[in-house]
Amino acid sequence: MKQTMEALKAFFSSFGLPAYLSGNIPDNVKMPYITYDLVEPEPLSTATMNASVWYRSTGTTDVAVKADEIKAAIGNGRDIQTESGVIHLFRDGGVPFCQIMNDPDRETKRGLLSLRIHCNTQ
Repeated sequence: MKQTMEALKAFFSSFGLPAYLSGNIPDNVKMPYITYDLVEPEPLSTATMNASVWYRSTGTTDVAVKADEIKAAIGNGRDIQTESGVIHLFRDGGVPFCQIMNDPDRETKRGLLSLRIHCNTQ
């Protein structure tokens, strides 16, 4: 699990925004940032995982641009090397990659990203 955690942190932190495990955002952090779920399926199987792009804005352009950047980085599949193997992230063709989600705070914009993860680590 530790290798998956480190690989996902490195990947989601590579987009110019801080990235945090969902539900573990430090106090007093200001948007924008990315959150991601820590999911590790059984070896050689896949699972669904989500990430979110968060901006403080009245428009959705910033969220859409960052979601497009992440989508381009994943392409048809992205391999992330770990100490003992590889994690493969890819888009799930059966669901939209990004959904702009409503928030009770009109100035909070969130893009919910849907991914598939495949782990081949020890």
